[in-house]
Amino acid sequence: MRLVRTVLGGEIDRRVLPVVAVSFTYSASFSTFWVYVGIFAVKGLHWPVNRVGLLFLASAPAAAVANYLSGHVSDRTGRKGLIVASFLASATNAVALALLGHVTAIAFALIVVQGVIGAPAYSLDRVLVADLVPDGEGREHAYATVRVATNLGALAGPPLAGLLIYLGGWTTFLLGLTTLGVAGALLTIALLPRTGGDVASDEEGAGTLRLVLRDRPFVLLLVSTLLAFTDYCGFETVLPVVAVSTYGVGSSTWGLLVVISPVLVILFQLRVARASLRLPMARRLAIAILLMGLPFLALVGSGATAVIAGVIVVFVLGEMIWAPTSQALAAEIAPAPARGTYFGALAATTGPAWTLAPFIAFQLRAHGGVASVWVFFAAVAFVGAIAGTAATRVALRRGAVGAAISR
Repeated sequence: MRLVRTVLGGEIDRRVLPVVAVSFTYSASFSTFWVYVGIFAVKGLHWPVNRVGLLFLASAPAAAVANYLSGHVSDRTGRKGLIVASFLASATNAVALALLGHVTAIAFALIVVQGVIGAPAYSLDRVLVADLVPDGEGREHAYATVRVATNLGALAGPPLAGLLIYLGGWTTFLLGLTTLGVAGALLTIALLPRTGGDVASDEEGAGTLRLVLRDRPFVLLLVSTLLAFTDYCGFETVLPVVAVSTYGVGSSTWGLLVVISPVLVILFQLRVARASLRLPMARRLAIAILLMGLPFLALVGSGATAVIAGVIVVFVLGEMIWAPTSQALAAEIAPAPARGTYFGALAATTGPAWTLAPFIAFQLRAHGGVASVWVFFAAVAFVGAIAGTAATRVALRRGAVGAAISR
């Protein structure tokens, strides 16, 4: 354990170790599926590229709705059963895709469905942290701990998937995901305590989306999260395309550049989260979002590989501050019985971001040049920082958050 503390830069929050195990397993399995799904569609199913675009266009909104509903339903039924069902349904879906993927319409539907049935395992870990860690300040460290596990899974999953594809092709890849899905269900059953289920089915209006949208500081946080995640999608989907197609970065070189993110999170997430606590939350959130967007402006001047690497490093620094800070703020604002609904709404913002960020960015690139793309993401970060600051300050004035947020 001393070696682990030395490498990670701090103590692992033992209160969330069950969540760590589940998040790592999901990240190494079905998050990896989404990393490979485009390649699988083109190379394994022999689809044209335009069909892959339609696939992502259909998947993102469906997954966004499912993320919200996962949280909402978990307030009434509890989190654990939904996560178990999510892992098992995802494992079954992977088997179906291996058997029926040669039929285009069925394969398309199964991939879209994967975003829906995988939503509880993907999104409820953030709610579980809030359930298991009651104190405000300790939550940021707990969220940072889970992020380390998620990024360990993101680092381990793709090489494992590549090995499975090399050894046995796409069917072996899908059956490997099935095995990991069953393992995730077993880990959830064995390790996760039962939480949630605090809202009775006959409580009219309790934990509904209407209640969430009346919560002014949380609505501001939703806006801030949507905009920050738009910049995240700029890093995840737009930057690699522009780097390879416009700046002449080789595909293999990009493979090395993209590894910077999970490695930095694994080595420095706990250190950065601990150091950033010295700043008040409103300032911390604003700085984090600005660090995620403003560095893109460096690419206006140069697309050199070293500059891209520098942009990635600064972006990830901002992300390491933003993720645990925004999640801790959400946990403080959300009333405990409706926590799942609140976090479900927060997770649902990923859908519009995944859909709109690439579309807007590539339209700007086509009509205004590549510089306009980076100006767009910088402007998004600026507005997101304002919204995040306002969310924190309104929550403080309303008395909706604890003492840890005011520091």
